[in-house]
Amino acid sequence: MNIRRFNSWRMVACTVLGVMSCQQEEIPLPDYSPCSARYTNHPQHQQYSQLLHTYQEQTAAPGSIVGVKQIGQAPWVGAAGYSNLAHQSAMDACTPFRIGSVTKLFTATVVLKLAEAGLLGLDDKITTHLPGLRGQLPRADEITIRQLLNHTSGLGHPTDDDMNYQLGLINNPGYFADLTTRQRLQQFIYGKPLKHPPGSSTYYSNAGYWVLEWMVEAATDKPFAENLQEQVFVPLGLVDTYLARRADPNVARGYNRSGNRIYDVTRWDAADGDGDPAAGIISTAADLLTFSQALFDGRLLSAPSLEAMTTIAEAPGCDDCGYGLGIELWKVGPFSGYGMNGSSLGVDANLIYFPDRQMAVVLFSNYGGGNRKDVIEDLLHVTD
Repeated sequence: MNIRRFNSWRMVACTVLGVMSCQQEEIPLPDYSPCSARYTNHPQHQQYSQLLHTYQEQTAAPGSIVGVKQIGQAPWVGAAGYSNLAHQSAMDACTPFRIGSVTKLFTATVVLKLAEAGLLGLDDKITTHLPGLRGQLPRADEITIRQLLNHTSGLGHPTDDDMNYQLGLINNPGYFADLTTRQRLQQFIYGKPLKHPPGSSTYYSNAGYWVLEWMVEAATDKPFAENLQEQVFVPLGLVDTYLARRADPNVARGYNRSGNRIYDVTRWDAADGDGDPAAGIISTAADLLTFSQALFDGRLLSAPSLEAMTTIAEAPGCDDCGYGLGIELWKVGPFSGYGMNGSSLGVDANLIYFPDRQMAVVLFSNYGGGNRKDVIEDLLHVTD
């Protein structure tokens, strides 16, 4: 399990929360109806509910959502706390939320499906499909699609390693919200030295997924969001999942703390991530459980593609520094699983599938990354 992301970004942002608090932001009132989904008939409803509420009592997050889906059983989703403190709106099982870097699982799935269709190859050099990157990215003729997916390309990660990006985002989130991924590449990646030679180590990089978006669009002559719709969302019936920049008042607000005060940091999370192929999907726990089960039971990818996705590229001399293709290996007590953590200033989202249990788990908190994860192991033990 690897959650070493957004550390410097959180530090920079939290140092200015007190200053920014004097700026009033109008928080929209959610307009959705109460959730109609009911999970009280699930055989483990009482145990799961108790674990959720115990977790909520111990976390700093205003609200939390837990989802569990085991093959052969119906899903269970529960929520506790608040999705919007300004209006005291309760978090419920249907509340949509920013999934952060869990988005990478969806992006990787689209890329692998294109590879299966013969439109690209995982070991193709990126300049084979995007020749314009020659002279823009160092050693662009050496970087492969696989290396973009498993963070071995050497590209940087501006959200965490570029002070100009961080300060610009804090001071002018509206400007950043309007930047396309290609504009972000131009401003913050082009001409910058690689963190390491391609393929020699790992360095977590949203920028690699910005390039992948461009590559998917070049291969299909369709917008990236349309590819997601056609290849994943629509076939699986994920009606509450989208990749777009929308002013959606129903999405759970994000929060973080400075001193003894908690602040709404949604505007920064939205400006940094919404619509981003690395971190921008909005979804629900039920939709994420459906996606995970379809991915791991072979309805989305072939067995060779799934094997490629779950093959972890380890960094030399570093334990727990490896990545698969849009995925990470998670070790939770005696259990091992595959999934992703999405961590930003006001979001901590997790989607993990545990093969031995044939179980997918969703854990979401609307409080910036690094939240406790021990409830995941407790959930897995319920079916012992």
